[in-house]
Amino acid sequence: MTDTTPESDEETEPHPTDTTGSTKIAGEAKELRFRSDDEECAASLYRPDGPTEVDIPCVVMGNGFSLTRRDGLPYFAERFAAAGIATLTFDFRHLGDSDGEPRQLIDYQRQRADLTAAIDFARSLEGIDADRIATWGFSFGGGHAVHVAANDDRVAAAVSMFPIIDGLAAAREYGLRTNARLIAAAARAAMGRRPLRMRVTGPPGSPAVLNQPEAEPGFAAVCAEDSTWRNEFLAKPSQPLAEIRPVHDVPNVGCPLLFCLGTKDTIAPVGPIERAADRAPRGELRRYPVGHFDGFLDAFEEVVGDQIEFLNRHLTVSPSA
Repeated sequence: MTDTTPESDEETEPHPTDTTGSTKIAGEAKELRFRSDDEECAASLYRPDGPTEVDIPCVVMGNGFSLTRRDGLPYFAERFAAAGIATLTFDFRHLGDSDGEPRQLIDYQRQRADLTAAIDFARSLEGIDADRIATWGFSFGGGHAVHVAANDDRVAAAVSMFPIIDGLAAAREYGLRTNARLIAAAARAAMGRRPLRMRVTGPPGSPAVLNQPEAEPGFAAVCAEDSTWRNEFLAKPSQPLAEIRPVHDVPNVGCPLLFCLGTKDTIAPVGPIERAADRAPRGELRRYPVGHFDGFLDAFEEVVGDQIEFLNRHLTVSPSA
């Protein structure tokens, strides 16, 4: 495992809100849809500006808990495209512009299937090198990226940013009140009663599932003006958080795997990420002295720079290829 920690706590500039400067940003994203099982997912494809002589690599991005493809992901997608890497972002089923009823259902098995379908779709696109596909995930989606990479030998690289890699550890961190609310919601559904919609985030002490001090302002900062994100979700009774443990998939990830963690993160427990990076056969670890959402905010430039360096290193075709 390669472990890199920034030398200082100096804050970087927030994510860019325009395309000025020396970096050439790709044109507008192309809106697409693809099939996942018997439903459709909405997607946005970002390509490098101008024609390319050879098929290019592509990153497939899955967002965090309840978030849509419009929330934070475009900043990374534009920068990846400017670096010569196409990027496909998408909404998981039941969220955003994708199909799926009931709305706002969080089903990790379906989300993993959606990410797999998105990768298959990216491989089918004209101009994309099907053997140079990377998977990328943030928070809850960071665990999906690891799981899919472990089960798809063709994935060329994976990025897991501030991931909830061990649901059991996260459940312990979130405390008894949050777990009691999730158990109550599951019991309600098991008795055949109307599913209970729960708040995703709120202030400390509120009945929201994510009520850490950084949670509510973090969601507010990351969600785009045109976002369809809603501060509510339906939990699937048969999928308790403590049983969602992609950390067990880590030893089976054969491709290069980059973990990014925030040392001040109170949503994604840091210890399991560090241990996962140690267990990954080709794992790399980057630490940042920031909280859960700061990869999109104050630490954006440093984080995206590290990810571009990693992706270029592992997705570039060698001269002898």
